Amino acid sequence: MKNLSALALTALIAAVSSVICARLQIPVWIMFIGWIGFIAGGAQAKTALPTYVSVILGAILGGGGALIISSGGEGLGDLFLLIGVFVIVLVALLAQFIPFANAVIGYFVGMTTFFASGLPIQMSTWIIIAAGIGIGIASGLGASLLSARLTRANA
Repeated sequence: MKNLSALALTALIAAVSSVICARLQIPVWIMFIGWIGFIAGGAQAKTALPTYVSVILGAILGGGGALIISSGGEGLGDLFLLIGVFVIVLVALLAQFIPFANAVIGYFVGMTTFFASGLPIQMSTWIIIAAGIGIGIASGLGASLLSARLTRANA
């Protein structure tokens, strides 16, 4: 059975992180997306930074896809949607060959974050997404490390 103290510590870290995001005017759900990225990327200290980079590159890729999709004129929307999605998915899948930022799931998490945010393509969007994802990954990493330490200490 999981250590109840470790679970409570994880919940506390999530709660504190949500307040930090709220104070910084970062949607709290973006922090949770970062936490999901951390877990999907391997949930280890050694995978945290490559996962962060992959998610951020995925968000940027999503922005590029949005530009392609929105450039379709009247009657060409489906064609530009097809092209945009083809390009961003192909690039995300090819990312597995990048030595450092090869967490393909991170690219999809990043693209999803960008599209779900509904934010315009501008610098403040990237700052909000990068900060929220960073807080989420740092929170996941902190919770993972501290919970493991607490569990070992109680064993």
